[in-house]
Amino acid sequence: MIDRKTVDLLYRMNFGAFAYAAYEVVHPGEPLVPNWHIDCICHRLAGIESGHAPNRLVMNLPPRSLKSYLVSVAFVAWMLGRDPCLRIICASYSEDLANKFSRDCRALMESRFYKRVFRTRLNPKKSTEGEFETTRRGSRLATSVGGTLTGRGGDILIVDDPTKAHDANSQAALETANEWFRDTALNRLNSHTKSLVLVTQQRLHSNDLSGVLLDRGWPSLIIPAVATEAEDYAVAGGEVYHRPAGELLQPDRDSPESIEEVKRNVGGRIFAAQYQQNPTPPDGNDQGFLACAI
Repeated sequence: MIDRKTVDLLYRMNFGAFAYAAYEVVHPGEPLVPNWHIDCICHRLAGIESGHAPNRLVMNLPPRSLKSYLVSVAFVAWMLGRDPCLRIICASYSEDLANKFSRDCRALMESRFYKRVFRTRLNPKKSTEGEFETTRRGSRLATSVGGTLTGRGGDILIVDDPTKAHDANSQAALETANEWFRDTALNRLNSHTKSLVLVTQQRLHSNDLSGVLLDRGWPSLIIPAVATEAEDYAVAGGEVYHRPAGELLQPDRDSPESIEEVKRNVGGRIFAAQYQQNPTPPDGNDQGFLACAI
């Protein structure tokens, strides 16, 4: 039988193991159902932390695929557990959403589970809804895209859902996010060569922030709701998940019929962008790809 100290050491060393265990702390009574895409995301984030993967990443997945929990909550808590001096900036399209992720992360870091695994502690004198500090002067700052960051610096910059889905066709909203990222957020990095930058979202438009960064050659992890072609994904050191064409992302939760219903409800073009991570231009042809994939 494995003792608790050994298990806690695993949580400290292995982000995937930590993320699975921490989920029920953030979502009581809802154990995280294992799936290969969770392992893939965790493996990629751990690779970034260890320096075995580039320190820039664009990650695009459909709604309800746990990307925000993994990136904005669990990864932040794990990184501060390993290095309580880190300064982390987390931005989302609205202050309310950014603060929600901040509350989830703080609740995790204040839990008995987290305090058992890590020595990192929060400073009770430096804790607000949108920002908290560790006793070692590390911090997690939540802000909205477009918000001011004057005087703030970050070792890690996380941009999680930079544009609201409702604003997918608003050129002004898209430009605001892109300009803020370029002119404000990137200038807050403590090191342009060493700081980590993660951008995660469901695709909304060909000119959204992910699209701009992908055009510039940023490393990416793109996982559609329905595989349009066979592809291999690294899920652990030396382990690969082979995803065949037509496979649903979460077949234990979804069915071809439910996915087809989603497409009918949201429309082909929105489905192509938000679920398939393949936004089409306004005059693009969005018909037929799902039926072929399934």
